[in-house]
Amino acid sequence: MDVNQFKTALKQGGARPNQFKVGLLFPDGGSNADEQLLVTGAAIPASTVNPVITQYRGREVKFAGERIFDPWTITIINDAKFSLRTRFEDWMEKINNKQDNGGEVEWESYQTDLTVEHLDRNDAVIQTYSLIQAFPINMSEIALQYAQNDIIEEFTVTFQYQHYTNAKAS
Repeated sequence: MDVNQFKTALKQGGARPNQFKVGLLFPDGGSNADEQLLVTGAAIPASTVNPVITQYRGREVKFAGERIFDPWTITIINDAKFSLRTRFEDWMEKINNKQDNGGEVEWESYQTDLTVEHLDRNDAVIQTYSLIQAFPINMSEIALQYAQNDIIEEFTVTFQYQHYTNAKAS
């Protein structure tokens, strides 16, 4: 393949990892378009098919096993009002309430669908991933240090979900 064929195959310069948008729909129904802008890092979700290994006449025979959907993590900028941080803390509290040692048992009340849209250089959606029935399983700390005077706080939230779907834009 020569350079011109390579350039022709890589239409529009290729997909860029910094062109994305995450849709956050909290289970309590609240959503805000500005919250999407505070997500500074995400990923296209990963999955693995674990092999089932069976012995047959002294040899390993491998078959496709269960498909595992890896946890999904986003990085969020913390604003001065802690608006998103508080929403995630409330969500996790709803799942497992520390006051009465319980939480919501109805999965519909704490799971929601999340989306990550991969955009082209003109902000048109080229691929959409929907994480079905997602819920947070981890929220990172925010380190406080006197020496950190030239950065904005960030934290991560990791989700578990049942599976994902993907749809290519037409």
